[in-house]
Amino acid sequence: MNKSRFLGLILTILISLVVVGITSPTVLKGIKLGLDLQGGFEILYEAEPLNEGGVVTKEALRQTAKSLMKRADQYGVAEPEIVPEGSNRIRARIAGVSDEATVREIMKKPAELTFRGPDGKIELDGSDFKEGAAKVAYDELNRPIILVEVKQKDRLADVSKRLLGQPLSIYLDDQLISSPIVQAVLTDGKATISGSYSLEEARELAEIINLGALPLKLTEKYTQSVGATLGKQSLEQTVYAGILATIFILLFMMVVYRLPGVIASVTLIVYNWGILLIYYWMHATLTLPGIAAFVLGVGMAVDANIITVERIREEMRSGKSLLSALKSGSRNSLRTIVDANLTTTLAGAVLYFVGTGAIQGFALMLILSNVFSMVTNVAFSRFMLNLLVRSGVFSKPGFFNVKEKDIRPLSEKKSFDDEHYYRIFDFVKHRKIFFSISSALTIAGIVSLLAFGFNYGVDFKAGTSMDIAVGKAVTQAEAESVLQDAGFKPESVVVGGGGERVSIRFDRVLDAEKGEANQVLTAFRDRFGDQVSAEENTVDPVIAQELGIRAIISILVASVGIILLIMLRFEWRFAVAGIVALLHDAFLVVTVFSLFRLEVNLTFIAAILTIIGYSINDTIVVFDRIRENMRFAKLRTFDDLCRLVNVSMSQTLVRSINTGLQVLVASLLLLLFGGESIRLFSLAMTLGMAFGMYSSIYIAAQLWVVLKWHAMQRKPAAPAAETA
Repeated sequence: MNKSRFLGLILTILISLVVVGITSPTVLKGIKLGLDLQGGFEILYEAEPLNEGGVVTKEALRQTAKSLMKRADQYGVAEPEIVPEGSNRIRARIAGVSDEATVREIMKKPAELTFRGPDGKIELDGSDFKEGAAKVAYDELNRPIILVEVKQKDRLADVSKRLLGQPLSIYLDDQLISSPIVQAVLTDGKATISGSYSLEEARELAEIINLGALPLKLTEKYTQSVGATLGKQSLEQTVYAGILATIFILLFMMVVYRLPGVIASVTLIVYNWGILLIYYWMHATLTLPGIAAFVLGVGMAVDANIITVERIREEMRSGKSLLSALKSGSRNSLRTIVDANLTTTLAGAVLYFVGTGAIQGFALMLILSNVFSMVTNVAFSRFMLNLLVRSGVFSKPGFFNVKEKDIRPLSEKKSFDDEHYYRIFDFVKHRKIFFSISSALTIAGIVSLLAFGFNYGVDFKAGTSMDIAVGKAVTQAEAESVLQDAGFKPESVVVGGGGERVSIRFDRVLDAEKGEANQVLTAFRDRFGDQVSAEENTVDPVIAQELGIRAIISILVASVGIILLIMLRFEWRFAVAGIVALLHDAFLVVTVFSLFRLEVNLTFIAAILTIIGYSINDTIVVFDRIRENMRFAKLRTFDDLCRLVNVSMSQTLVRSINTGLQVLVASLLLLLFGGESIRLFSLAMTLGMAFGMYSSIYIAAQLWVVLKWHAMQRKPAAPAAETA
């Protein structure tokens, strides 16, 4: 027994848990919450020139974004995010506002540049200056100054004559930028603006004057609004679901895997803390879909521990010592873990670069979950397992949930298809039945799509949707009555959430100028009280079309990327079988949504991409074992192929079930207890996880058998052993 290693293990666990416990309150308090968790709104503006013949330049867009930021700051908004996007758009995220309507009205006004006299009278405005004439120069003391030129010389001469010796203050909107003193009568149409400017300040002022008061008209093309009460409620519900999922996973690991399960639980706690710490350091925004990805990430992260421990147990049963089993099990499982995590990370990367807003938050969390999982659930976990095994304190197989009777002497000759400690199931035998079931479901899906199509949300169809949390039970008739009395005729009104939530769908975009969305909210508050809170999502037809194209591109790119990745790591037949299986899983989810007329929106696309990533993750574990066993198998007949696949799948069955069960439970808990805003997302994920378990066991490998056998039949003299 090596007491120093055992003490090192105990200290590692204690230090890890103490650090997590001490720093977690600060980390949690410092994480920036998204609009959907604290309330606020997100708007995508399209910028147009106010004057006919004008153009939207990058500088005009950048300065307009700065102007919007200053307006938000003046209104007291905490940490507004306002950034140019593309060639003519600006995206604004404003959190924690009490009077959203007023802020939105202030935000969309064109920025106004004015030169005012001491009495506040506007003497000049941005349109009076020659475009592009303002530039930075230096005075005799090498201080930055701004040279400007007006279009009408007489007007500048008149102003300078009247205000000689007085300040001519420069304002952008109502914010004072500078107050230079008029020092001479200016008759040539040129003037110098001097003051205590830094070079950067002088350049910015020159740019503002050149842009002629930022004459851009802003039109709302996409809006998402969440009431503060609704955001807080969603946060509480989703965090509660996440806590339940984490407790279940920790208990499961400790009960099923004994001591390795305890170590896995410690690494999962560190993993959870580490992900939140990265968000804290990055100043990244945590959204509701991000929390959902975090919860699912916990379920998926445990997979690395399960794969490693299952492989160690397998090596122990073959007769190897505990230390040898640890070395070989860790080595053999690493390749599988890397291959599986790469595919999910790829799906997340596609989602991040193609998606926007909250979808990017989901994708970022998914990527971080996979990458950081390799650090904690592989490196850190194995470090502690090494300390545990080398300490010799817990060397009995029972501590690893391995029965003594299952361990065979190391000297005994064994083959890859040894059935000593597990039963080999004939998964391939009934392949035609499962192919027929999947084909029938696919045909049903195609018929459903042709007959009913999709129930597109506003993300893809354009219009306005509102989810109103009433705070008390209401009937369908009451909700419809409120809307009718307010003069609105929506396409659909659905009462859910125990009768306390009203979902309203308009196929037209509610008029922002008239404040129609606010009128709907006010109508419900007048009837049911001030506790009423709402979530609004408005999408312009042009944006809806763009989002639809992006969704198609993201799924295609992710699928092609995964095919190429599998072909590089395996062979093309594995790639074909894998892609058919993952498309099968995604299409079955699509079928359910079509048949039951469930709404298809951006979060649904996020769910589909995650399903694709997870489905191939599960399948690759099986493929990796098939590839490994091919080195020892003699493949001459179809029965040889079937035996190879049946053995490989039986060897990985416990891992597939245990991992699938935990991810499925995490997803199911999100569905049952998570926020209403991600209810359909959670449903899609739950269905996808279930279909993914089915396809990885009954579809993917069996399809590979068929493809491989056709290839072998074309080769009269097949080799005795073959490597992919």
